[in-house]
Parts: sequence; structure tokens; C-alpha cells
Amino acid sequence: MVAAGWLLPTGVAGVLGFTARFEAALARVQGALTAAHPHGTPGPSWHPPVVPRAQIERAEYAAAFPHLLGSVHALAADTAEDAGLGEDARVPTDTVLAPAACYSVYPTLADSTPDAPRYFDVAASCYRHEATSEVGRFRSFRMREFVAVGAEETALGWQQDWLERCRTLFAGLGVDVAVQTASDPFFGPGARFMRSSQLQQNLKYEFVAPVHAGDPGTAIASVNLHRDHLGQRFAIGSPSGGWAHSSCAAFGLERIVLALVHAHGDALADWPPFG
Repeated sequence: MVAAGWLLPTGVAGVLGFTARFEAALARVQGALTAAHPHGTPGPSWHPPVVPRAQIERAEYAAAFPHLLGSVHALAADTAEDAGLGEDARVPTDTVLAPAACYSVYPTLADSTPDAPRYFDVAASCYRHEATSEVGRFRSFRMREFVAVGAEETALGWQQDWLERCRTLFAGLGVDVAVQTASDPFFGPGARFMRSSQLQQNLKYEFVAPVHAGDPGTAIASVNLHRDHLGQRFAIGSPSGGWAHSSCAAFGLERIVLALVHAHGDALADWPPFG
């Protein structure tokens, strides 16, 4: 992909730059995603690559996935100018690198009870501290998510609707996908139980496609049901009582482009019309 003029190496595994050709393909993917939205959308709201540390801790992401979280460190404001400064002088700041786009959604509804379901189209530059240099395993990447927050039936319906919409979307893109139940990479002594519970309840489905020659399959999108976990953590009430439920459809934009290149080749003119 580097030699073919799609990606730009940085010298760090999982962190890459993107050429104009790659960005042109990604823009077409964005157009196809916008067209797939069930309620109509002008496009995503873009959120910054960092989020408040307090929000991530409230969501319990830091507890469940500490191995993936990237933290922003800096010199303390009161650091003496003449002090001997090494890396150990840098301390955690009030921000962390955004692990997913949707973590900017829930704080906007925190400590409230919306009187109707709320739907969001969001995107962000994200970071996860992946420990592999596998092709497609980006540490720095862009994610687009369609999020629903409301009653239990709202979240469940959103998950089921996007399962079908994703099948239609990827068929239109000419990308063969396998739909698989999946679990998140939880960390710690309760990880095995959390993964098993997520699989048994069908809370996460991944759309898997090859992104390079010899690839048995890489997740390029997922549809996730959170039940009332985030509603409870952010004190978001449901219109029907209790805590709000949420679900999201998440798309790894760079991975989708890689899957398209693998499926259709280097010439954008030969790709099926979409976006």
C-alpha cells in the first residue's frame, strides 16, 4: 500500500499518513455512509482527538481497557524553568486520546432524561494502543458512528436495523463481508466473564472482510448494543423509566478503504459507483 501510493510511513507501526488518493477514496466511503442513514443526515459532527479524562473514567473505559487507552502527559503548570526535566517530570493531564467517537455523545445527555429517543452521527480521530504491526491494525485511525440513546426497544431496534443496513451497504460497495458475533478485548481478572457474557447476549456483531492478500478477515465495522451501561454511568434516564439504553454502528474508515482496494484494485475508476 505504501509502494502503490496509498499510505505514507511514519516509522512507527500502526501510525500512517494518507495520500490524496486514499483521502479521495475515504470521501466516497463517507458519502456512502451518509446515504445509508435511516433518518437522513447532513454528515457527521467531528469531535477532537482528545476527550476529558473524567468522561472516559465515568464511562468505565479506563477500567475495562487500560491497555488500549492513550493518555496525554505534559509538564505541570508550576514546573520550575531551571529544574532538570526528564520524561518523569511529565504528569497526566485532564485529557486522554479518544478511543472511539461515541464517547463525546453521552456527556451531552448526562444527568438528564430526554423526552424522546436521541440519534447522533459522529466521527473522530481515535487512538488505541494496539500491540501489533498487522496490516490494518491502526493505532491512529478515524471512526464514524451512528448512535441511538433511548428506551430499551429503541437501542435494540437500532442494532437490528443497522445489521441489515450494513449488509446492504457493503454489498453496494462490492465488499464481501462475514457477520460474526464478537467481544471486546476486556482486561483484568473479570475479562473472561465479560467476553463470555457479551457473546452470549449477542451484544456485538462485527463485519469482517479481507484487507490485504492472505488476510483471513479483519473487522471493518461493528454494531454494538450497550444495554443501559452507559445510561447508568452518565445518569441518562429513559423516557419509559429506568436508565436509557444505547447502541451504535461503528465504521473504521481506513479499514474500509483497505478492503475496497483489496476487492477492486488500485484504479479508483474501476470501483463500483458509490458515494
